[in-house]
Amino acid sequence: MINSYFTLRALVRRWHDDLVGCQVHDAFSQVKNEFSLALAGPESAYMLRASVQRPLLFLFRTDGISKKKSNVATLFQASQGLTVTDLRIAHLDRMVMCDLSDGSRFVWQLFGARANVFWVDAETGTIRDAFRNANALRGTDAPTPRAAPMPDTLDDFLGRWRTNRNKTRQAIQSAVPLFGQLLARETVHRAGLDPTADPETVSSAEKEQLFASAQQILRELETPTPRLYGTGPFPDAFALIPLQHRTDRREAFDDVDTAVRVAVRRMLAKQHFERLYDPLDDALARAADRAQRTTEQMMQELANESRAAEYEQWAHLLMTQPDVSPGAEEVTLPNLFSEDEEAITIPLDPAKSVVKNAEHYYDRARRTRRSRQEAEARLDDAIARAESAQQLLDDLRAIDTLSGIKRFRKERADEIAPFMDRGSSDVDTFPFRRFDLGGGFEVWVGKNARQNDELTFHTAQKYDLWMHARQVPGSHTVLHLPNRDAEPGRRRIVQAAQIAAYYSKARGSGAVPVMYTRRKYVRSPKGSPPGAVTVQHEDVVMVEPGLPDA
Repeated sequence: MINSYFTLRALVRRWHDDLVGCQVHDAFSQVKNEFSLALAGPESAYMLRASVQRPLLFLFRTDGISKKKSNVATLFQASQGLTVTDLRIAHLDRMVMCDLSDGSRFVWQLFGARANVFWVDAETGTIRDAFRNANALRGTDAPTPRAAPMPDTLDDFLGRWRTNRNKTRQAIQSAVPLFGQLLARETVHRAGLDPTADPETVSSAEKEQLFASAQQILRELETPTPRLYGTGPFPDAFALIPLQHRTDRREAFDDVDTAVRVAVRRMLAKQHFERLYDPLDDALARAADRAQRTTEQMMQELANESRAAEYEQWAHLLMTQPDVSPGAEEVTLPNLFSEDEEAITIPLDPAKSVVKNAEHYYDRARRTRRSRQEAEARLDDAIARAESAQQLLDDLRAIDTLSGIKRFRKERADEIAPFMDRGSSDVDTFPFRRFDLGGGFEVWVGKNARQNDELTFHTAQKYDLWMHARQVPGSHTVLHLPNRDAEPGRRRIVQAAQIAAYYSKARGSGAVPVMYTRRKYVRSPKGSPPGAVTVQHEDVVMVEPGLPDA
């Protein structure tokens, strides 16, 4: 809810009097995909910081102006010195506008795959400049607000009720689009209904209860009392009102400005924590499992009796019978080393003399003993490796703070290094694996079950293409489209499918079937663990696993 219409509206109302009359001091970017606007007034200065990269879109304010001395891109330079004449939000749309003294305006578009910040000419309605894709957007028509439906009567609400949704909560999201998942869940809870129930089974009286709950929530949103929810050090939900369906720990704020600033910073810290934590967890879990399986296999092999003594015994017996005729494939001799001298049959190389055969078995006995000694030494190493990987994994999983994971990576870097794949320790600003296919098309790949769930159900757009290697474990893969009308073409679909196959258990196969469908046809079964899905309307493409050339 951090970038919901209601949160942005509350921020605009809170900031309006402070920012109107300020002058544009600077506009720049010092963090990838983050735009900062510095505003200075007679007595105070502020920075508006906005992220335009999913999955975390936000806008918040800080006091004072802080700009790095290097690695900073200065933007919209011609706007410096202009005065803010108004700050507003579009009617029922997530577009925040800052009007300037020359008639132009800044526009923050904080939703979807094309989130951006524009500097718009008031007379022509065209884009003077843009934070992202500036060369392509300059001189084009600026985006115009599109008010979302907001039913204010029961008839309007019933007219937007959709029985083809999987859950009642989803039907609420269709009926009141600006609510999103969190407030939709709260609406159903306050009405006393099951959020996972089939919308078709909801009675007329229950729909009236749902509408009344939605109206009550709308009234409460007019006077925000923000809350952060979560049981750990990082919040997992931000709300402008108390949520009755959440019974876990909550932190209350008197001021929406402070609440959003704290929430964004903690969410960024969580994102940073996961970028540092997840690759380690994945690598150490794989290493511990692999080392344990190797250890068990080696112990099983060493449990079998060594044949070194038998080979040596055969050699001794052959040396007692030097007159055995050459050319025989085997010889049966009394076993002088057993009490009853029971006969024993010894295989021979017919091309060698009996003495040469004996020497061969002496050599095999030596090599067998040496191999077993080496295997026993390797077993000790394998046991130590398995114990080390498991201990590191246990210690890692006890960490739940950003400072803790940073300290762990620094202090135990030498211990961790042997278990990390090349590139696993790299920290990217984007939480998923990402591959650029050109033309605005990107492939996003989850790194674990939690990320698979996050990628599929919270980051991907409904019109994106979702992919997964068929019938084998693997990562959720999304071919992200620049817009809902974009056509990736066969070549990009194949490239994305190759990536999906590569990040699956079928990586070593020559040809892998990969299913793909629009993200909107992917569902999470009720009660299923993170990452488990059901898929409708799938197509299949056969590909060879691989990654694009760098």
